Amino acid sequence: MPGLILNRLIFRELVKVFLLSLGTVTGLLVIVPVYQDASRMGLSLMQVLEAIPLTIPNMLPYTIPATTLFAACVVYGRLAHDNEVVAIKAAGVHLFVILRPALLLGLINTLVTAYLYHTIIPRSQQILYQRLLDDPEELLYNLLRRDRCLRHPQMPYVIYVRDVEGRRLIDVVVKRRNRVIDPQTRQEFYFGYDVVARAREARLRFDPSDGKLYLDPDRFVIYDKHTTGTTDPTGPFQMDLPEGWNGKDRVRTSALTWDELPRRIADLREQIASKERQRQQVWEQIEQIPDPVQREALRLRAREEERHYDYQIQFLQRQMRNAEAELYQRPALAFGCLIFALLGCPVGIWANRADYLSVFVICFLPALLVYYPLQLAGVGLGRDGKLPLPLACWLANLTVGCGALLLNWRLLRR
Repeated sequence: MPGLILNRLIFRELVKVFLLSLGTVTGLLVIVPVYQDASRMGLSLMQVLEAIPLTIPNMLPYTIPATTLFAACVVYGRLAHDNEVVAIKAAGVHLFVILRPALLLGLINTLVTAYLYHTIIPRSQQILYQRLLDDPEELLYNLLRRDRCLRHPQMPYVIYVRDVEGRRLIDVVVKRRNRVIDPQTRQEFYFGYDVVARAREARLRFDPSDGKLYLDPDRFVIYDKHTTGTTDPTGPFQMDLPEGWNGKDRVRTSALTWDELPRRIADLREQIASKERQRQQVWEQIEQIPDPVQREALRLRAREEERHYDYQIQFLQRQMRNAEAELYQRPALAFGCLIFALLGCPVGIWANRADYLSVFVICFLPALLVYYPLQLAGVGLGRDGKLPLPLACWLANLTVGCGALLLNWRLLRR
C-alpha cells in the first residue's frame, strides 16, 4: 500500500511537469514550420491561424519523447536532491518501485505517439495542404504582393509586377525561361530567357479543372530575339503551375496513413517492374529486326535511352525507400518515449538537481544532441541504401536504449 501511494505521488508529479513542458516546447516548435510555410507560400494571417492547429500533431512525435525525458529528470532529480531516494531505500523499499511511474508514463506516451502516427498526423497534414491549396489564386496574389515576383524552379515563366491593387496587377512583365537539354544526361533545365512580354495591367485566374494558371492582360508587348510586337487585348496567357501549387500533386509520404503506406510501396514496386519490362521489350524488339545496319543503329539509340530509364527507375526506388522508411521510423520514434523515460530516471537521480535549468543542461540538451542526430543520420543512410532500413531507423533507439538499460542496472545495484 505505501508503494502504491508513492507511485501515485510520483506519477502525478511526472504528469504535471510533462504537460507543462510539452505545451511550452510544442508551442515554440510549431512557430517555425508555420512561419516557413507562410514565407514560402505567401500565406495570409487567417491561413496561418488555420494552419497552427493542424501543425501541432505533426510536432508531437518529436516533443513528446523529449518532454518525457525532461519530466523524468526533473522529478527524480528533485527526489534525489531532497534526500527522498535515501529515505525510500532506508525504509526497505526497492528502487524499482519508484521507477514504475516513469515506465508507465513512457508506455502511455509510446502508445499515444503510435496512435498519432497511425492516422491523426497523416490526416491533419492532408487537411492542412488541402486548405492551403484550396485557393491557389489567393496564394499567388499574396506572393506577388509580398515579393513583386512569382518564380519557381519548375515553372517555365517568371512574372514581375510593379504593384498589386486588389485583383489588378500593375505593370506586368512575363519572361519565358529558355529550356536547355543536357546532351549527356538528357535532363531538362532552364537557363536565361528567350521571350519577354509586358502589359500595363493584368489579372490572374486559376482554372481548377485543368490545373492551369491564366494571365488576362489588357494588351501584351512581346520582345524576343528577332521581333517585337503588340498582341490584341483578347486571349489569356496560359501557363502550367508546378507541383505544390496546383492542388493536384501526389500526397506526400509523410501524409500517408499507416494503412496507405503498404499500398504506396506495392504501387511503386509495380511501376519499377513496369519500367524494367519496357526496357527489356525494347531490346527484344531490336534483336528481332533482320537488317543488321538498322539493328545496330537502333542499338545505339537504345543505349542512349538506357540512361533515361535508369533515372526513372532510380527516382521510383528513392520514393519506395522513403515509403519503406516511414514504416520503420514511425514506431521507432514512438518507442523513443519509453527509452527516454528509462534514461531520465537514473540520470535525474545521479544529477541530484531540483531546478529546471540544471536538468536541461545536464541531461536534456546532451541527450537530444545524441538521439535526434543519430535518428536523422540513420534514416538518411537507410534511404540512401547504405544501411538496412530496420537498423538505420532503430539505430538511435538501440544506442540510447542500451545506455539507458546500463544506467538503470547500475542504479538498481546500489
